[in-house]
Parts: sequence; C-alpha cells; structure tokens
Amino acid sequence: MGKTKERDQYKMRPIQLIGWSGRAVSLACNVIVLGYLTYFCTDFLNMDPVLVGTLMMASKLFDGVTDMIAGFIIDKTNTKLGKARPYEFSIIGVWLCTVLLYACPELGTTGKAIWIFVMYTLTNSIFATLLNGSESVYLSRAFKYESDRTKLVSYNGLLVTLFAMVLSIIFPQLMAVLGTTRRGWIVIALITAIPLSLIGILRFIFVKEVAIEGGEKAQTIGLKDFVAALKGNKYIWILCGICFAINLQMGLISGVQTYYFQYVVGDIGALSILSMMGMVGMLALLIMPKIADKISIRRLLIIAGFLAVISYMIRVFAGANMVLLAVSSLVSGIVGLPASYYMVMLVIDIMDYNEWKNGVRVEGAYGSVQGFANKMGAGIASGMVGIIMGMTGYNGALEVQPAGAMNAIVGMYSWIPALVYVVAIVLLFKFDLDDKMPQIRKELDERRAKGDNYESSN
Repeated sequence: MGKTKERDQYKMRPIQLIGWSGRAVSLACNVIVLGYLTYFCTDFLNMDPVLVGTLMMASKLFDGVTDMIAGFIIDKTNTKLGKARPYEFSIIGVWLCTVLLYACPELGTTGKAIWIFVMYTLTNSIFATLLNGSESVYLSRAFKYESDRTKLVSYNGLLVTLFAMVLSIIFPQLMAVLGTTRRGWIVIALITAIPLSLIGILRFIFVKEVAIEGGEKAQTIGLKDFVAALKGNKYIWILCGICFAINLQMGLISGVQTYYFQYVVGDIGALSILSMMGMVGMLALLIMPKIADKISIRRLLIIAGFLAVISYMIRVFAGANMVLLAVSSLVSGIVGLPASYYMVMLVIDIMDYNEWKNGVRVEGAYGSVQGFANKMGAGIASGMVGIIMGMTGYNGALEVQPAGAMNAIVGMYSWIPALVYVVAIVLLFKFDLDDKMPQIRKELDERRAKGDNYESSN
C-alpha cells in the first residue's frame, strides 16, 4: 500500500508534461532568434563581421566563468520553492535582453559594439546560464522515475521541435516582410518575445520539485565537494567534449545558413521549405525512447552521429539543388534530435555516479559544466562565422560575394561541421558509463533505503 502511495506521489502527470516543455520551447526559440544576430549586425548595423564575431566569442569566454559560478550558486540554493525552480524567472530576462539586442540604437561603431556585447552577455551569460545550469537539477528533483524522465524528455523534444520548426518557417517570412529596416527587426523581436515569455514561465507554474529520498544532507554543498565533483569524475569532462563539438557544428550551421540561402541558393525564403522537412522528422521522437531503452542513449547518439556526418557531406555537392538540401536537412534534423534532448539524461547519470562513488550528491556543478561546454561550442561557432567571413572578404553591401567568401559559406555549412561531429563520435565511444548504471542505481537505491547514503558536506 505504501509503495502504491509513493508511486502516485512521484508519478508524472500530463499537466507536468505540458508545463515542463514551456520553458524548453521558449529557450529553443530564443536560440533561433539569436541565430540571426550576426546577419542583423553585419547587414543592418553595418558592423564589421570580424568585430561581431570577436564580440560574441569574448562574451562566450566570459560565459564560461558565469557558468561555474551559477553551478555553485544552484548547489548552495535551498528555498521553499526548491533548488532549481526559483531560477525559472530568468526566462523573462532572456527575452527582454533579446528585444534590446535588436533595438540597438545608432551609437557609432564603439557604442553599438558595447551595446551588442552587454545585451548578448546578459542574455546568455546570466539569464540563460541560470536556466541551463538548473535544467538537470530540476529534472532529477521533479521526477523520480527514470522511465518518466525518458518519456518527458522525448515528448518535450517533440513539442520543442514543433514550436522551433514553426518559428523557423515563420521567421524568414517575417524577415521578408518586416526585416527590411532596423525598426522592422524590433517589431519582429517583440512579436516573438511577448508570447514566448509567457510560455516560458509555465514550467515554474506547473512543475514542483520533490525532495530526493534519503538526500536531505545533499542540500548543503561546500566548495570542497563542488571542486571534488569536477576533479574526480572523468565522465563529465568526456561529456563536455561531446557537448562542445556538437554545439560547435550546430552553431556553424545556424550562423551561416542565412548567408548560404541568400548567396548560394539565392532565396532566403527557401529556408522555410527545409524547416518544413524538420517537422516531418520530429515524429521520430515518438519511437526514440523505445530505441534508447534497447540500445542505450549513448549508442543511439553514436548511430545518429554517423548519419549526421553523411547528411552534411551531401551539402558539399548540393549547391542550390533544393532536393539534395531537403534530403540533407531531413536526415540531419532526425539524427540531431537525440543530441538536442537526451544529453540531460547523461548528466543525471553522472550525478548518480558521483553520488555512488563519493557519497555526496552534487547536482548544479554538473549542469553548469555541461552548460559551459554547450555555450563555448555555440559561442566559438558564432565567432568563427564572423571571423572567417571577414577574413575571406565578405561584404554585406555587395550583391555578389568574392569566391573566398562563397567557399567559406559552403564549407561552414557542410564539411567543417562534418569533421567536428567526427570528434564527438570518438568521445562517445569513450563514454561507457551506460554499461555501469544498472548496478550503480541498484546500490544507490539500497543505500537510500538505509538512509546512510550521504556524508556531511559541512
């Protein structure tokens, strides 16, 4: 009878499934909107692409510092609302600063550079950092059962992909209609920011944290535990390398695709067609949980990685051929889903591994380090796009770009991300924690049942 009551208490409810996806949808859409920032800066603010790339890269380097601080703050947090839940309000700050990014006033070159750097840093280094750093902590505390977590992540991914694809279809059309002037970009930013801010707060409203059984002492984490958790766990560093590589290749593609369709395909609006292909591919999320249960998330990521490399290499020969580009987009969209949504499950495995190994449950540290790796990959990609474009002679005022710039655009949309993904695949082969987790979880359950699992962290 007691077991049934516990199952009812911790079991995921449908409203939680919807609520959890709200913030994920909002943040994913924000990434799409920010993906056009380099294009906005070079073609509407008339900023040098090298300067823009340098600003974004510098912001991401600073971002790495705030990620580690955020992780420590989250691990020290202990409120009536929970450890991670209070930071959900950061989604409002994300969208406010995004609007201000596209509302950059005419301040001269130096003034615009400072404005872009400050707003971009606030968006990513402060507000998004708190959200990403608390993600895995929130998930592990809100949902006790691994089956619920897997189901949640999969359906969450389905909803996120759906909304992201809809925005990817709509945004180029908004650009075509409104994005011809700087004032129009402000309107576009507001059209996306207002509803997505409201959607983003749904997780806080509908999903509460649940204390980990037997884990009361894990509420207080000292600096020694925080450092030891990072220093003595090889798997978090392997995962960092994987996340860095995956986000680097994703960032290159996101940052350069607008240029590709403007100058190679000759039609920015054609981006909407490829986004529609992604809507078909997202249905694969319905069967991915079953595949992951049979072969493990890590092996699913390895298979997806090989297919992603093949899809990117198709683009080397595609040129303006929309059939080949559509095939590449469909395949890469499907195989990119596990990397986008299942990494958080590996972070929770690392939390459990550290708890099993050291007797102390450290959570925020691992979420923050993963967030650091994600942002460093995306940030360096943003910098690379601007710097490479500038070095190869790109000029936003020209209708026809020089050959060097065209080769750079094609390379960053095809073979360069393919090579980067190969690195991620090699690291995935070294991440063998999935084979050890069944025994680790069994022993953790036994320790928690006895109540002697945790050591004092004071």
